[in-house]
Amino acid sequence: MRIPSVNYLMAHAKNSFLRFPLTILASLIAVVIGIYLIECHKDITNLLPYINVMLCMSLGIPLYFCAAILSIKKKFDRKKILYVNLLATLLLVVIYFTLPGAESTHNTTLPYIKYGLYNATCHLLVSIIPFAFSKQLNGFWHYNKALFLRILLSILYSGFIYVGLILALTALKLLFDVSIHEELYVEIWIVTIGFFNTWFFVSGIPDDFDQLDTIYEYPKGLKIFSQYVLLPLLGLYLLILYSYGGKILITSNWPKGIVAYLIIFVSILGILTFLLLHPYGNLKESSWIKKSSRGYYFVLIPLLVLLFIAIFMRINDYGITINRYAILVLAIWIAIVCLYTALGKTNIKFIPTSLAIVLILVSFGPWGMFSVSERSQVNRLKTILEQSKILVNGKIKNEPIWVKDSLPRLYASNEFKNEGVLTDTLHNEVKSIVEYLDDHHGYASIRSWYQQDIDAIVILKQSKKDTASAYYYDTESDVYMRSLGLKNEWSYIDKHNRFLRFNRNDETRITEISGYDYLVSFDQYVFGLKDRGVTNFHLNQTDFALTYADKPIAKLTLKSKNDTFQFALHDLIEKLKSKYNHLSNSELPVAEMTLRASNAVYEVKIELQSIEIESNKKGDAIRSLTGNIFIKKR
Repeated sequence: MRIPSVNYLMAHAKNSFLRFPLTILASLIAVVIGIYLIECHKDITNLLPYINVMLCMSLGIPLYFCAAILSIKKKFDRKKILYVNLLATLLLVVIYFTLPGAESTHNTTLPYIKYGLYNATCHLLVSIIPFAFSKQLNGFWHYNKALFLRILLSILYSGFIYVGLILALTALKLLFDVSIHEELYVEIWIVTIGFFNTWFFVSGIPDDFDQLDTIYEYPKGLKIFSQYVLLPLLGLYLLILYSYGGKILITSNWPKGIVAYLIIFVSILGILTFLLLHPYGNLKESSWIKKSSRGYYFVLIPLLVLLFIAIFMRINDYGITINRYAILVLAIWIAIVCLYTALGKTNIKFIPTSLAIVLILVSFGPWGMFSVSERSQVNRLKTILEQSKILVNGKIKNEPIWVKDSLPRLYASNEFKNEGVLTDTLHNEVKSIVEYLDDHHGYASIRSWYQQDIDAIVILKQSKKDTASAYYYDTESDVYMRSLGLKNEWSYIDKHNRFLRFNRNDETRITEISGYDYLVSFDQYVFGLKDRGVTNFHLNQTDFALTYADKPIAKLTLKSKNDTFQFALHDLIEKLKSKYNHLSNSELPVAEMTLRASNAVYEVKIELQSIEIESNKKGDAIRSLTGNIFIKKR
């Protein structure tokens, strides 16, 4: 085996650049911007424009590759090559302007999900484009085989080069005490996987696509890998999923949400496996492959039924989200592929082509994943609020009217008026929907429900934020949730236990001791199962101890050698639970958190700052108490 000379490698690299100049150039620009962001991100006010250019150049790698492959396949002249590349560039420019820029830094998730769809579509086009309008199935398979093997080889080479360079840097650091900043390791990875990997990959792409259709020799290694690695794994996963299906039939426990992902994974693994084995099925000694391929799709049908049951159960319970829409579309596409193959169709181009069409169709329009998911969640939110009488005639009832002068801290005299109207489950659902809309769609669909301009309040709130007020919530979801008259917090309840927290409102309160002689604080004291809590202090040559007991009922006891004071903590808790509908509250007046006791010698007052309670079937258990003890000697 001859080792290629440096001249040969340089000539080969040059030839690859001449064939795919814009592909390699796009990878170079993406890499340069990536390194620039690592080095200078602290000095850049808004990173999004740079990130967007980097992403578009990354998308340009498969897009310009498609343009080059099409030009080679169709033998375009320079004029047509120019037009094709201009079209690809125009698409990149359009996509760039769909991404969030300097002025739009909120709700950025959706544009980048669309970008992900475009990227996946472009990579599918790489697989399809040279044989899109031909009947050369054998050439199509050999072309994709070359892509598959080249990807594996490129990753292998890139990995070895990266590891080698990192080891060299580590040696310099350890042996010569050379200072190496950590960012350099990431930058080397970016150059290796982004630039070298791309150039190395395109250098192995065939020149003559028509010749590929005349090749009838197939690599034995690929068959061995598919037959003895992928097929056994596929069989194992099918066995596990069928066993799970049997468990469902026996126990009548409906499928868990994760089963949808597993079935989709197994389905795609099977499709990939039989695509790799496809030409071997035409050989006499491997005729079983063709029968196994068709049989696999029949075996997949019961699992697809289970998949659709799992999907529709989640949709019925929680509505359609972008994620559930994508899973549903993938399930439908897999079902179509199953039907197509089960009917004896053998055109393997159908698989990537149909998936590319599906991805394009779901990325836009009222039928697309973004419009459908937004409508579903808005309608779900509307139904919950209307049934609970929080939304009446299209307007929020008891909407808190925010005092703008209080910003950045939101303040309204009628805040949380709708708290307690919803069950804990529905409250959590409302919060989940509000956060989902914030993450993916924004609030344009529900703005009309509010009498105030909530967006203007959000902007004003954030503009007044400073370090002194950094602890206040600043998210849009927080403002929209609280403007429903509801607390922006989860109700953590399981089948047995529920935690309640009552806190007094003392953010601006200075503790006054007028009328009393002494003040003693007890802070964040957690009462365990054995240690029932003791706070000791010495006053006027007298030792005092504050203790807690929960039997027969919850109470606090302040005791000295000659005096004992008992405080009915149980009565206070029951009063708070009744008044606030068994819901936590963090804005209680001091008077509602006060306990008093006296005798001939002392007058004692306890102002509780916080109470944490665990409620279960057995009753209430105090987990923590904090507060102040006021003592006056008569």
